[in-house]
Amino acid sequence: MNPIIRRSQIACMNMHYKRYSLDYFLNSVQRIGYESVAFWGGPPHFSLDSAGYEDTKALRKKFVKHGLSCTCFTAPALLPPNQFAIDMHEHIEDTYRYFANGVRAASELGATVMIANSGYGLKTCSREDAWARSRDMLRRISEFAVDYDVTLTVESLRPAETNLVVTLEDTRRMFDEVNHPNFKVMIDTTAIGVSGESVWDWFEVFGNEIKNTHFIDGTPFGHLAWGDGSYPLDDMLRCFNHYNYKGPLGLEITAGQYLNDPSAASLKAFRNLIRYAGD
Repeated sequence: MNPIIRRSQIACMNMHYKRYSLDYFLNSVQRIGYESVAFWGGPPHFSLDSAGYEDTKALRKKFVKHGLSCTCFTAPALLPPNQFAIDMHEHIEDTYRYFANGVRAASELGATVMIANSGYGLKTCSREDAWARSRDMLRRISEFAVDYDVTLTVESLRPAETNLVVTLEDTRRMFDEVNHPNFKVMIDTTAIGVSGESVWDWFEVFGNEIKNTHFIDGTPFGHLAWGDGSYPLDDMLRCFNHYNYKGPLGLEITAGQYLNDPSAASLKAFRNLIRYAGD
């Protein structure tokens, strides 16, 4: 089989290791053979808030020691008040500082990409008002990110997670309205599956504006390790190859079934993807 992705694109996330230490996660992915991580900056592995964040120099040294690069960074973004469509006016500036600190942390860890989403609006408020708050915050953070050489990549979410950016059309509207060179698009395979969309649909619309992925197997409603779901891996990778996609393939494995043995899930996903990879 001719290689159609690079090994370094296969980026393990750490969310399914949340019952284990940071060192356990790093030792696990190094032993399996990963070269990169898509780092989720939440507890117990990292501390981030509006006032500051954990020592990134020490963390980056750990990445290097384990032969890993950090291809993208996530500031946890769906728990109030830290969500992009925040409607608690007294917390808006704190939320801005929180995501700005996420950009700083990403840059200091060597990541050029920070993952974003639309946040959500409360059921008791106007969707358009929530949309405007999300758009304005995303634009502010994109502008802030310029000086740090970091790009925000926005993913769609499932209807259970948001009432804002759910579909490809929602994503195109938000992308057009933010309209900033440091604001790009990412594919979350679970979210697009829920919406009945395909990676081909997304690349047809966005092309090389797609700079990142949450690349997981599953049913449309699950975040599963590759090999445990029903997604058409061959076809999806053919699409990435067709459009010359070179960004991260972030393994956002979050299903509860993996929490007691996250290394087994990471190994299974890696083995199913590495056969498509070259150096």
